[in-house]
Amino acid sequence: MPNSVTSRDDEQEHRPGAVLFVYTWDLVLAILALFGALASFAGGVATGSGTIARVPLAVQIIGAVSAACFSATLIIIASLLTRKRAWVRQTQIGTLATAIALAAISVVVGAIVGNGVDAAGLIVTLIFLLVDALAIVIMTERRVVSFYDQPAGVPAYLWATLAMWVGGQVMNIIVAAIAR
Repeated sequence: MPNSVTSRDDEQEHRPGAVLFVYTWDLVLAILALFGALASFAGGVATGSGTIARVPLAVQIIGAVSAACFSATLIIIASLLTRKRAWVRQTQIGTLATAIALAAISVVVGAIVGNGVDAAGLIVTLIFLLVDALAIVIMTERRVVSFYDQPAGVPAYLWATLAMWVGGQVMNIIVAAIAR
C-alpha cells in the first residue's frame, strides 16, 4: 500500500521538467506586468512602438487594470501548472499566443500610423515574443500534452481577467493610433 509521500514522488517523476521554464517565465511576465500597471499612471500609454504622452486619466486607469489583469491571469495559470487539467495547458498557450498577437499588432499599427518604431523597443519586444513562442512550443511537447489529461472547464474568473486584459490592450492600441 503506497503512502502519500510515495504517490507524490511518483507524480513528480511523471511531471515534465520543461514546465518549470514556463512557470518561471509566467512569473517574470507577471512581475513585469505589475510594473506596467504602475507605469500606466506616468501619464502616457505604452505601445509596442513607443509611448504616447498625455492621455486622459480614464485611459491610464484602463491601461493599469489591463496590465493588472494580464499579471493576474499569468499568476493564476502559473499556480495551476502543476495540476493535470487540460484547460491549464490550453489557457497557457492561448494567453501567450494572444500576447504575441497583441504585441505584433501594436508594432504594426504604430508603424502604419507614423508613430515610428523604436529600434531598442522593437528588439526587446522581439526577444519577449521569441521567449513566449518557446513557452508555447514547450507546452505543445508530447510529454507535456500527455501530462495535462484531465478534462475540465476554464473558470469564469479567468475568462473575465483575460477579457479585461485583451480589451484594455486593444483600447491602448486604438488610443495610440488616434493620438499619434
